[in-house]
Amino acid sequence: MKGERCTDAEFRHMVDHLRAVCPPPKGCSVEAHRVPQAKMGDCAGTCAKEGRRFTINIRHESTQQETEETLIHEWAHMMDWRPYHPLSGDHGPTWGVWYASVFSSYCGVK
Repeated sequence: MKGERCTDAEFRHMVDHLRAVCPPPKGCSVEAHRVPQAKMGDCAGTCAKEGRRFTINIRHESTQQETEETLIHEWAHMMDWRPYHPLSGDHGPTWGVWYASVFSSYCGVK
């Protein structure tokens, strides 16, 4: 059985909760959007003099659970992003550590 599509209010609550329990690194801004697209989600980052900017896009048609899981996944990419670092990668070892940290913070696991 397929779940109900995540509402905009539920999505905003998820993003606000993530910002509170796992804030972006200092000097980093993040925008999260729900967009119609084929992929579940993506995270794009840019560097500027003012700091790092990230945009996280989540598929608009996702259920609440899919949205939550994808948002945590992409948030971990943002936390792991370090240009030219040899361990940074798509789903490398440091990303895995960040994923576990973001997931446990989001879910309140100590």
